[in-house]
Amino acid sequence: MSIVLLKTFHYLAILFAGGVLVGGGLIHAVFNRANQVPDINVSKVLKILGYLGLGALIILWITGIFLSNVIYGGFAINTAFTIKIIAAAFLLIISFIVNIHVYNSSKNQQPPNKSIMKMATMIGRGLILIVLVAAAIAFN
Repeated sequence: MSIVLLKTFHYLAILFAGGVLVGGGLIHAVFNRANQVPDINVSKVLKILGYLGLGALIILWITGIFLSNVIYGGFAINTAFTIKIIAAAFLLIISFIVNIHVYNSSKNQQPPNKSIMKMATMIGRGLILIVLVAAAIAFN
């Protein structure tokens, strides 16, 4: 697979993940400020956004593994890249956990636990910041 194609899919996945982060965050912020729970249709949209975000993270991992192997010969690039990979791994785990929680809540026709969602959102945003800063340092 060519490097250009891998990078294209990698960048598209970054775009989708960023859109999910911003869109989902705005929707949650609006409902939290109004101290309301999203209705069933908005909840469905949030669930789909969660799946899209998880899919984007998986594509990022797959294309990132191939890119690091093709361009650098593996993951041993530098310390900043190692930090980026560790933070991205935690982000992927959190995304899986949140998607499972939202799926189970939806299946039971209950809203997701606010404290779990808030904690996951805060940790996820921090991890994304670490990933972005580490990537900027690693590929400088």
